[in-house]
Amino acid sequence: MSNRKRQLSRCICTGTSLDRMLRPAILTVLRDCRRGLHGYGIEQRLEEFQFCRRSSPDFTGLYRLLKKMEAEGLLRSAKNPSDTGPAKRIYSMTVRGKQCLTRWRISLLNYRDMLDDLLDRMKSNEFEEGQ
Repeated sequence: MSNRKRQLSRCICTGTSLDRMLRPAILTVLRDCRRGLHGYGIEQRLEEFQFCRRSSPDFTGLYRLLKKMEAEGLLRSAKNPSDTGPAKRIYSMTVRGKQCLTRWRISLLNYRDMLDDLLDRMKSNEFEEGQ
């Protein structure tokens, strides 16, 4: 593989860096789970999302993000004792988190409209890849 193609394969244009999608995805997972989930449970549910199938998110960063979202008031957590090991932190969504998820949905629908427009314009001016 040429150096130019190697550089392009690491470019953000490959779409493999979608870390920002984790916020609405986490909120969606927790919305659908009334009892809450521990970090590993959230991680497992996220792997079902299409954007995580192409490129797995940084799951060590997931735990930092959960803490940050809790500090922002979007999530709450409580330690849940375990018979098989240390207590696990169970995360659930707050009212503020539900409001945030609603705003995310509106924003993502707007992004989808913008992306559809951009993709239509790209198609009308098709060119060979690599030019």
